[in-house]
Amino acid sequence: MSDNILRQEIDGIEYFTVASTGESGMSQRGLSRLCGVRLSTVQNILENLTENKAPLWLQSLTQEGLYLTDKTSVKGGEIKAIKANICWGILRYYERKGKLEATKALDAIGAIGINSFIQAKTGWLPEQYQSSRKQRQEVSRILATPQPWTRMFESEFEENLERITKLHKRHIRNGIVYWEFIYNWMTPEEKAKLDMVNPALTNGRRRYKIHQMLSDQTKQRLTPHVTSILILMKSANSVPELRRLVQRQYGVDQPNLFDGWSIE
Repeated sequence: MSDNILRQEIDGIEYFTVASTGESGMSQRGLSRLCGVRLSTVQNILENLTENKAPLWLQSLTQEGLYLTDKTSVKGGEIKAIKANICWGILRYYERKGKLEATKALDAIGAIGINSFIQAKTGWLPEQYQSSRKQRQEVSRILATPQPWTRMFESEFEENLERITKLHKRHIRNGIVYWEFIYNWMTPEEKAKLDMVNPALTNGRRRYKIHQMLSDQTKQRLTPHVTSILILMKSANSVPELRRLVQRQYGVDQPNLFDGWSIE
């Protein structure tokens, strides 16, 4: 097995983490055990995903591929580890099918998030687990002046938001959802700066969109997170359900996009 791949087998389930990045996954056989189904059943749904025959909400998780690596050598042969987000989607699929094993696994994963769940099994720790408070205070991703407006949220995001909140997509109360799921990574210092350079008007709205006040680097980092939230939103029917899905995907605390940044 490559030195760059961490592997642990616990209760007959193989977990894998790429040491250099923390990206994680598990074996097909291990996933089938967590789902409470036969190996051939998981292999069939993977084949359906490859052929675009799976449910649309599950198919949307495959945009960056199904597997962690092409092949991983282990004792007894080679396997293709399934990416963590795909594992999560398949577990949720079988939870909906009434598999108690899948529900139990998702409940265990929900406390810490699927990636962290597997990293805990493999023993992986990032070099810089969390940026220091001093760095958080010294570095701000809020600009002093706004950038020209560009589209940050596709119409599909706004339409699904309207669907789960039962409010018009431009309703001011939808701002609460954006703050909870998109902008919750801001430090108190950044929120204070945002209120100073782009204060809320008497109608409760700000003169400029929040993303106009973000650096290009921040927006680049935020974009895949927005996509991840959209994927979860598609399979939710309400804000509380979206909240539960986000907690299952990322853990009780959503990922802080500031963590792990290289700060000069």
